[in-house]
Amino acid sequence: MTIIERLRQYKDLKPHKVALIVDDTQYTYGELYDAILSIDLDDTSGIVHLTQVKETLKNKVLLIQSQSFLEQLVQWLGALYRCYIPMVCHNEMDTEYIDELGLVIASEGVPPSADFGVLTSGTTGRPKPLWRKEESWREFFDIQNNIFHINEDTKIFLQGSFSFTGVSNMVIAVLWAGGTIVTTSSMRPTRWIELLERYEVDHVYALPTKLRLLVRHCKDKLFSINYIIAGSQVLDRHLMEQLQQLCPNMEFILYYGASELNYITYCTGKEWLDREGTVGRPFPTVRIKADDGVIYVTTKYHIEGISDTYTVNDCGYIDTQGYLMFTGRQGDVVNKGGYKISIPSMETYLQSIDGVSEVAIIDIIDDVKGEDFVAYMVLEDNVLVADVMETIRHHRPSIEWPKSIYSIPMLPLTECSKVDKRKLKEWYNKG
Repeated sequence: MTIIERLRQYKDLKPHKVALIVDDTQYTYGELYDAILSIDLDDTSGIVHLTQVKETLKNKVLLIQSQSFLEQLVQWLGALYRCYIPMVCHNEMDTEYIDELGLVIASEGVPPSADFGVLTSGTTGRPKPLWRKEESWREFFDIQNNIFHINEDTKIFLQGSFSFTGVSNMVIAVLWAGGTIVTTSSMRPTRWIELLERYEVDHVYALPTKLRLLVRHCKDKLFSINYIIAGSQVLDRHLMEQLQQLCPNMEFILYYGASELNYITYCTGKEWLDREGTVGRPFPTVRIKADDGVIYVTTKYHIEGISDTYTVNDCGYIDTQGYLMFTGRQGDVVNKGGYKISIPSMETYLQSIDGVSEVAIIDIIDDVKGEDFVAYMVLEDNVLVADVMETIRHHRPSIEWPKSIYSIPMLPLTECSKVDKRKLKEWYNKG
């Protein structure tokens, strides 16, 4: 059964069940399916014609440029229904780059078996197009939904662009299960809290950057939250404890995945607290190994054009109990006068310091040492940069001291809810 066929089934069986809530507007499964059928894709803007695969029905890529979550979702599903190949553009991509992306796609082509495209997050460079068959997601939905406790009764809150692979995959997986998605375009945590309380949301899907905003602004306990699902960004024990206090009925589920692959490993909050630095054990049907510190993943649920065993050049090792310990990406290291400092490890340490709410490190050029690093931090009330630096000097060798620490009110985020380190480097270079 395809994704569209599944939605058609829900329209027939439970047309009045709420599928999506965007701020204060609700859309039923019946309304969502009718919108998919009625969407107008005849406008030629954003359509890339692929002459090399014209022998198939899927001879057009639709670059979806809307910044409305609802429109992104409906156009994506509508394109699938009409045998187009949909790809949602990141909101921060300008017209010039979208045009350039269209030329790249037309020039490089698309695998004939592809049903849709996704974009990498673009954290360290311009987003790149990747191509998937529908079954690379669809056939894994039941597996991931079982791990994440997602079913027809689920009400899940998430915030972000549908262009982010993590968001789009989670949204379609919840619709596959017959659940309800609650979302907003607002970046105000107070608005998120309003929606969580009003609709008695039981799942939250968010990266740690947004979870920290949530605990900072939420004053009352959220008893309806049963599960928080988070990607493998920098976690710290303090955040886990804050979340447990805020959501006393909550089970925390951490996952590790990649746009090129799918979900790879997962663990509960308790498992993470017992093994700080772990990203868990493999999902069913997935196998992992570490070769010379590089993580290799074996799965059939991956993008087109790569082998079943693949690495995205993440680094780590597997402990004696089969838990993957994640240490960062290859090259995510500062070579400070010959002394190598792992950026993820240093961020984890800085995050553990009392009074540090959020932290991000960027590498910089140093005339003497070749490379060095600076840290941007969001500090709790009444905490000074001098206090943090004093703690670092007492606990770390001088070679590991940051060249500078900058206190800022909030870390800049990309559309994918990751720390925008390119923006931080722009700030640093501007002085």
